[in-house]
Amino acid sequence: MGIKRLLYAPNVHQGGGKTLLISLIKALKDDDVSLVLDERLDLPTGLLKREVFWVKPTLASRLGFELRLNRLITEDTVVLCMGNLPPLFIKRGIQKVFVQNRYLVEEISLTSFPVKTRIRIMIERWWLRFRVTGIDSFIVQTPTMQRLIKQAFGVEAKAFPFLSIEMRSDLPIDRKINEKIYDFVYIASGEPHKNHKTLIYAWVALAKEGIFPSLCLTLDNKKFPLLCDWIISKAENNDLKVFLIGEYSHNDINKIYQQSETLIYPSLFESFGLPLIEAALLGLPVLASNKSYVSDVIVPSGVFDPHSFQDIANAVQKFKAEPALLAIELSEAEDFLEDAFKE
Repeated sequence: MGIKRLLYAPNVHQGGGKTLLISLIKALKDDDVSLVLDERLDLPTGLLKREVFWVKPTLASRLGFELRLNRLITEDTVVLCMGNLPPLFIKRGIQKVFVQNRYLVEEISLTSFPVKTRIRIMIERWWLRFRVTGIDSFIVQTPTMQRLIKQAFGVEAKAFPFLSIEMRSDLPIDRKINEKIYDFVYIASGEPHKNHKTLIYAWVALAKEGIFPSLCLTLDNKKFPLLCDWIISKAENNDLKVFLIGEYSHNDINKIYQQSETLIYPSLFESFGLPLIEAALLGLPVLASNKSYVSDVIVPSGVFDPHSFQDIANAVQKFKAEPALLAIELSEAEDFLEDAFKE
């Protein structure tokens, strides 16, 4: 007997994708939904109470699993693909693809990435384009991503932003209960588009003016050693108050929000920008890039040109801390699943 509904996420294991995937798994109520998950995915204890297929993070493992999956998917199976990519060879079933990675739908330069990462992204770009005609529908979270899908593939995408009740309730209501430690916090990993170097150059420019705001960065030294070493060097040479605290779980990140005065967000592009939404829900001020991905989800407290370290520095100097406002209507994870699994 074939699978009726399948949540397919064999390449989701970190970042915002992991946060959203876990919220969906927690929201699953029907027993007829099976899961395909990445072996690297670290899940809360006791969360999985249904059929799960674990896949190793290699191309060979994923393709090998497709041979097995081909016997389980029928024409009526609804396949919700949460990792930007559908199965490569399986064309049966009703396949819906949730796209988060803008690198796969835009011709963005990959020169800043290591060679191995460049090759992976190029393969995934080809993979998605190769399968476009077999995808029944695309799902995104913002109008900007809708536009990019239309430009890239000539098809419409449905925007369905969601954030689970649990994720919202995890956010502290009273931000005054903790003493503030950081003037600014940037919740981000170290990919090139996150734009950490321009941000640090802005802090160097501020230091030359005798201004030394504290900055908290959630960078993992093991995953981004060259970037972290570069930041540490700049901080030491210019007496910057920059703190690299490493990668934190979602619950721990909420404590960092409590200890911070303002979220700064110099990223060049995002598909959703979850920290922007979390900050707005908290009533935290947000100083962010003057890009459409920001205005898609919040009304920021202030903006800057993320390509200019001097403009960032000027914005920090002139910044007046007013709470950011939410500019998007969020659905619950349960509503997202109900809509996505419709045949």
